[in-house]
Amino acid sequence: DDKGVVLIFTFGLRGSTFPNMIAHHAIPVTLSICESLLEELGVKTTAGATFGKVYCGVVGGSKRHEFAALGPSVNLAARLMSPKTNSGVILVDKNVRLLTSQIFFKPLPAVKAKGYTESVPIFEPVMAGENEWGQTKTNIVGRETEIKEIMRVAKDMALSRIASKFLFVSAASG
Repeated sequence: DDKGVVLIFTFGLRGSTFPNMIAHHAIPVTLSICESLLEELGVKTTAGATFGKVYCGVVGGSKRHEFAALGPSVNLAARLMSPKTNSGVILVDKNVRLLTSQIFFKPLPAVKAKGYTESVPIFEPVMAGENEWGQTKTNIVGRETEIKEIMRVAKDMALSRIASKFLFVSAASG
């Protein structure tokens, strides 16, 4: 088809759910597969990750059939992986972002997606080591504890569902 090779992964099918499924399994495994395909085979990939209820089962007739995952979240994942939308490796919808607090997500401009009247908010996961949060600048001396506390508060604020967020820091110089 026009998309080339398409792989569909499901995490959390009935009977196979784990705590922190998205943060500990789905996002890291997806990134690992994309990185391995690039390193091992030179194949650049993109991925779309969504969360939602889907039909998982056999579709087709008795002579030609397949096991499929069907539903709005599968369709949205396909839209997010399209090169027109995705210039990175993996994009996620707001449901994935809201379901994990172990991964930071960088908000990107909302996209128009077929089948959706409103623009769809999308996010890109920022894995440990890639983000700049919490990294102490070398020219700051003796403020590691304060910086860690500020970063903790900022992370809590970023992950909260409160629309208005403000952090004020006042301290002596030096």
